[in-house]
Amino acid sequence: MEDNIYNFTKDGKCSGCGNCCSNLLPMSQKEVDAIHRYIEKHGIKECRHLLPLAKPVIDMTCPFRDNDKRICVIYEVRPEICRQFICDSEKRAKHNRKLLGQTRNVVDVREEFFG
Repeated sequence: MEDNIYNFTKDGKCSGCGNCCSNLLPMSQKEVDAIHRYIEKHGIKECRHLLPLAKPVIDMTCPFRDNDKRICVIYEVRPEICRQFICDSEKRAKHNRKLLGQTRNVVDVREEFFG
């Protein structure tokens, strides 16, 4: 870990762990609109990652992360932050932070698309 950035790779390659698949992502309005169109066209449903409990819990994993198949169900229209992310590159992760503020707002993905 350096600068609060973790490396979850296996031998320097993506392990498919999904730790980078967050529910809070910086996105432009253009990206949000494209995702809305895509999920409507393809009938995409929310992926849930927590078992029902007696107490309310917050699922902070991206609702487009299919844990069973270990894939992104909106891969074709995934946001720029996801396109540029390389989990074994701390320099790349730091660069991705700069996307925030460049006509992007932090989006609660689950709320925006399934709220």
